[in-house]
Amino acid sequence: MSPSFALMAVVTYLPLLLAVLISLTALNQFTIGDMSSARGVGARNYLDVLNPSSSLSILGSLRTSVLFSVLSTVVATPLGIGAALLVNQRFRGRAVLRTVMLLPFILPAFGSALIWRLMFQTGTGAIDQLMRATGLGDGDTLWLIGPNSFWALVITGIWTSWPFVYIMVLATLQSIPHEYYEAAVVDGAGAIRRFWSITLPSIRPTLTLAACLTTISHFNNFTLPFILFGSPPPPQANVLPITIYTASFTSFDFGHSTAIAVVNLLVLLVPVAYYLRRAGSDD
Repeated sequence: MSPSFALMAVVTYLPLLLAVLISLTALNQFTIGDMSSARGVGARNYLDVLNPSSSLSILGSLRTSVLFSVLSTVVATPLGIGAALLVNQRFRGRAVLRTVMLLPFILPAFGSALIWRLMFQTGTGAIDQLMRATGLGDGDTLWLIGPNSFWALVITGIWTSWPFVYIMVLATLQSIPHEYYEAAVVDGAGAIRRFWSITLPSIRPTLTLAACLTTISHFNNFTLPFILFGSPPPPQANVLPITIYTASFTSFDFGHSTAIAVVNLLVLLVPVAYYLRRAGSDD
C-alpha cells in the first residue's frame, strides 16, 4: 500500500498542509511569487474571519451556507423518497419516467444553474410568468438580488439534488424482499402501515447516508451560486465557497481566504465524520 499512500500524501495531504501554513501568513498578490517573503501573522487571520465585528467576518456566510444546505436537504429528501416509491411500482412507461427523473442529476451543474438563472429573470423568466398566470404574484419579482436570492438558491439546490436521493432510495427499495409486503397484506396491514413498518426501516440507513452526502455537497457547492448570481453575489446568497473565491481572486488576500477555506473544511468534518461512522456501522 506504500505507493498508493505516497500518491495520496502528495495529492491530498501536502496541499492541505501548505494551505494551513498559508493561512498563518499575510500572503497577497505582492508576495505570491515568493511565499517565503510573506509576513507571518499566526492565528490573526482566523481571528479576523471569526470576529463578528470585523469587516472580514464570515459568520454571515457561514450561516447562509448552513441554512442553504439544511433547507435544501430537508426538502429534497422527501421528494426523492416519493419519486422512488412512485417508480418502484409497475406501470406502463415506468422506464421512461425513471430516465426523465434523472435529468437534473445528469445535467452538468453549470447547465442547471444557467437554466435556472434564465428562469429567475425578473419579468421575462418562466418563474415570474408562471406566478403572473396563476395569480401568485405580480410577475415582477427580483429573484437574483435582494432577499429572494436566498430562496432562488434553495429552489435550485433542491432541483439539482433530489434525484440523488431518489436513485439511492430506489436501489434500496428494489432489494427489499417482496415476501415481506405479501405477509403484511395477509396480516391486514394497509399501505401506510407497510411503509412505516417495512419500507422506512429498510431504507433508513441508505436515507441517512444520502441526506448526509447531499448536505455536504450543498455546503461545498461553488458552481451553483456563482453561475446564478456572479461574484460578488447578493449578501443573502453569499455562501462560504463564494466568499473564499472573492477573497482570493478579487481581493487577492490569500492569507484570509485560505483561513476561510480551513474553517470551511473544519465545519465539513462534522457531517463527514457522521457519514463515515454510519458507513462503518452499516458494514
